Amino acid sequence: MPLGGKLRPGGPLAAALAAGLVVRVARLLRDPLMHPDGPAYLELARALLRGKVLAVLGGYYSPLYPAAVAGLAATGLRLELAGRATALLAGLAALPLVHALARRCAGERAADAAVLVAAVHPALVKASAQVLPETLAGALLLAWLVARRAAIAGALAGGAYLARPEGVLLLPLGLWRLRRAHLRALVLYAGAAVAVMAPALLALRAETGHWQLSPREARLALLTGVPGATTLAEAALRNPAALLARMAEGVARQVLYDATALGPLCAIPFLLGVGAARETRGPLAVAAWFTALPLALNPSPRYAVPLVPLLLPATAAGLLALGERLGRHARVATAALGVALVVQALWVSHPFDAACSREVSRLVLERYGPGQALVAVDGRFAYGARGRALVPPTTDPDDALALARRSGARLWLTRPAWIRPPWTPPADARAVAHPCGGTFVLFEVGG
Repeated sequence: MPLGGKLRPGGPLAAALAAGLVVRVARLLRDPLMHPDGPAYLELARALLRGKVLAVLGGYYSPLYPAAVAGLAATGLRLELAGRATALLAGLAALPLVHALARRCAGERAADAAVLVAAVHPALVKASAQVLPETLAGALLLAWLVARRAAIAGALAGGAYLARPEGVLLLPLGLWRLRRAHLRALVLYAGAAVAVMAPALLALRAETGHWQLSPREARLALLTGVPGATTLAEAALRNPAALLARMAEGVARQVLYDATALGPLCAIPFLLGVGAARETRGPLAVAAWFTALPLALNPSPRYAVPLVPLLLPATAAGLLALGERLGRHARVATAALGVALVVQALWVSHPFDAACSREVSRLVLERYGPGQALVAVDGRFAYGARGRALVPPTTDPDDALALARRSGARLWLTRPAWIRPPWTPPADARAVAHPCGGTFVLFEVGG
């Protein structure tokens, strides 16, 4: 993370890999609370180990990360550890790619600074200890930016789609990037991308009866305010104004999430770097396209994580410019920045959530035993209780109870704040516990 001074060639990358491994393992050992989507990804990996390939390819969640988790789990690793290890390894694999991208954009010194920042960046370290595909998607996006051969770039674009559905944007972006190349390069790029994407697209067609990029399209179409639309294309044709209004709102939210993920410590260097190094604007343009198009439809803080490495070449250029201004104070500033980033990376936020999740899981497991079906909007409770998660579409009590009755589930967990008058529990649902100081209420459903 040098603001000034010299390091031997290759030294910063090796130091970044070592530091990145240590900090990520330290974060993993802190046993961070799993993301609510984590149990679903682990269930998909378990399904793959049982040979249910078509169901995973055509399912709601993208298949590449569960496939990687299943591969590690097949070696004997516990499934959750395999999920976290997959994210960790993908996060480490991204570091040489950050270095290569920054070197191409802004030179060797900026590349050294960028990879050292990436090694301890809080958002990247925390994502590397989660059971989520964000670090894998980020590594594939970086590899796509670095790739020089059309066929390889196309295959990476297809892989990015299999990791996160918004990765499909790399197909048109890649064709635009190759617009001055020979027709053969365009055909190779598109052919490789479609060949990698094809198994998932065909499985989705078989599972849903529609040609679509993701089953999430129906949910996103509903959020745009176009009733009855099952795909984004249908929503756009029926009510383009509603779709554009949704995207305009989403862009503002996702930009805020992107800035939050980059973090306040990197904000000033980033702004300096954007003005100082024009060559870094290529990766920034890719990040902007993702923010303005697919992510605007469904903005989320976690979706900003794969874009953070694309902001680091500019951040590194800004750090170097800042180091020149600080002169002999640059080394002290470097050390302070490094310590602050590591502290942020290892800091456990929302400790109450982790304690509450474990309390609820322990309550269900000790009182009812393993294998119970639990209706809750957060699948972590059932996962921690070694049970089966049933996630209702909304927090509405009627939706949750309908799901419980259809599935024969005995337990329903909700928040008192979600039970609003005049709704009252029916005769077949009775409150039996109020864990986490009354933050949640556990109901028994049925006789």
